[in-house]
Amino acid sequence: MELPPPSEDLALAGERWCDVVHRRERYRKQLERLSDAQRDWSIDDAITENLALPELLRDYMSQLADAAECETAFEVLRSLTVCDPTVGSGAFLFAALDVLEPLYAEVLARAEEFEADGKPVPGFLAESRTHPSSRYWLIKTICLRNLFGVDLMQEAPEIAKLRLFLKLAAQIDRVEDLEPLPDLDFNIKCGNLLVGIADDRDAAERLFSQRLDHVAQLQQVEETAKQIADAFDDYIAAEAADTGRLDHTGAKQKLQARLQAARNLADTLLHEMRDETDDFEAWRRSHQPFHWFVEFPSVWRNGGFDVVIGNPPYIKKSLVTDYTWVGYKTQKCPDLYAICMERASTLLNDQGRFAMIVMHSLCFSREFLTLREFLRHAAGKTWVSSYAKRPDLLFAGSADVRNSIISGCRRRRDKPEVLTTRCNRWLSGTRDRLFHNLEFGTADALLMQCVPVPQWPFSDPAVEKAIGYIAAENAALSSSLVNGQTEHHLGFKTVARYFLSIFKDEPPTLDPHTGRPATTKSKRAGWLHFNCAEHRDLALVMLAGRWGYLWWMTYGDEFHVTRSTLAAFPGDIERLAKRTPGDMELVILLELSRTLQEQMPKHLAWQTNAGVKVGRYNMLKLRHITDRADWILAKAWGIEDAFEASGNLRDRMVFGNKE
Repeated sequence: MELPPPSEDLALAGERWCDVVHRRERYRKQLERLSDAQRDWSIDDAITENLALPELLRDYMSQLADAAECETAFEVLRSLTVCDPTVGSGAFLFAALDVLEPLYAEVLARAEEFEADGKPVPGFLAESRTHPSSRYWLIKTICLRNLFGVDLMQEAPEIAKLRLFLKLAAQIDRVEDLEPLPDLDFNIKCGNLLVGIADDRDAAERLFSQRLDHVAQLQQVEETAKQIADAFDDYIAAEAADTGRLDHTGAKQKLQARLQAARNLADTLLHEMRDETDDFEAWRRSHQPFHWFVEFPSVWRNGGFDVVIGNPPYIKKSLVTDYTWVGYKTQKCPDLYAICMERASTLLNDQGRFAMIVMHSLCFSREFLTLREFLRHAAGKTWVSSYAKRPDLLFAGSADVRNSIISGCRRRRDKPEVLTTRCNRWLSGTRDRLFHNLEFGTADALLMQCVPVPQWPFSDPAVEKAIGYIAAENAALSSSLVNGQTEHHLGFKTVARYFLSIFKDEPPTLDPHTGRPATTKSKRAGWLHFNCAEHRDLALVMLAGRWGYLWWMTYGDEFHVTRSTLAAFPGDIERLAKRTPGDMELVILLELSRTLQEQMPKHLAWQTNAGVKVGRYNMLKLRHITDRADWILAKAWGIEDAFEASGNLRDRMVFGNKE
């Protein structure tokens, strides 16, 4: 019997019963954890539990005790440095501004409350009053103090700055209140993320230069940069305070001249360190080296940025021919985003955090194994949330890819931790809740090594313990497979979405005009071969139900189904088949497998592809059979506690009978 959809008083927009049940259970557990007075919470814990940190922080700031606390909070905000090293049009800096502005506004509002109550007020309140619009002043402060960006394309920094300028101008209601726009030329710059010197450690560890003359030259550049840092701070402070009465042209020209002199020294040094044979000026034009400790000297005085964010370019390395890079651990990875991520993660100070959006192949591809290892050890703790592209995708437009967002903190740990989510699917109408619904599970060493190539699994807390348990206790399906062909074979469709199509007999492919069997050029089925029919039939019920599907969702790429992924499934066929003769669980499983084989041809779904009708067994119509088998298997494997939660998770991953 099919239940009617949940009513509006129970469900949020777009929710089904499985979503309502899960949301309420998650809320109950989270409330229980938050109510535990004995638990010590850290920022890392809050990220793992996916708490609404901006709202919590605003709530805290609205209750600051006195002017001193208010001043401290404002200084902490004003000292925060956020960088997008592949800034493009500035979308991520604009988003950072949207996060920071309410926090600044809350502190300012608290200061005004102290003033209204006749209490001492922080010093920044008087500064805000020198400007016609306090909101304009706040956003100007954020632009000058907090936001930094770099891009290889000459026009990109200008677009990013223009975007921020338009945001500023929109705060003014009267033309006469418009102040001079801030000078962001020292904040958002053009340069090459991958070519340049970050600092002396970068020069020693990545460029491997220990020559005494190089060390001496680098120290000279560093001393120059430190001197520039003070001048830079003075210039930015004057820009922030200016209401249009002062001319900063002379100060800017002097600062630019000092920066250019330091750039020239650093460029010459890098050219020598890399043993370049090209003409120096030609090399500099093509490579656009960017020396971080020179370009952002006040930031590097504090060891680097507090936050690095971005969406690095998804470009095959072979297509990049204008410049070369050296010394990166990930430079054998096939895509440029890998090297960009490595470089970006090294721009942080010791307490810094980073977050970057890349393709989800980072999590599982053999070609990105070195990047996974680098990030796992470079960050003390790493959070990985992943996103499908159907029914809806993360980026609209041409970026039709599955994505992962990698977040991490720089603090080193004895045992690095990686926490991951499932590969999330969502309807466009529920997008506003997408990030609120993320749930992280711990990807320990066992879960990472369940498949031939270690990967970051798309795990979910609902099943991670169950998968870990059977992976530790059971033999993989591969132990029951034979290399050659046998008559006891089990097939599978090589693509999937809402269920795995597993079968004894391949579903038909027909000519739509004649109804006769047809063939296609693409390979649509793969095969597993067993020694006996009993092993094949057990493998069928293991893979056709929830356990096989959730295994594939955890270790597959959310589209392709491969033999290696299925063969790694820890079903332990040999142990199940060796049960006592007459064992009712084994008898029932084999009977369910035979019933499934009989019923599958009666539930064919058709899809026209490349001019032919391609058949697929619709396993959603056979849940009443696979669910019974799933329960028996759960008891046999000792994971019956995860049965209901795994069914709910499976249902939440499926959006209608589309296959």
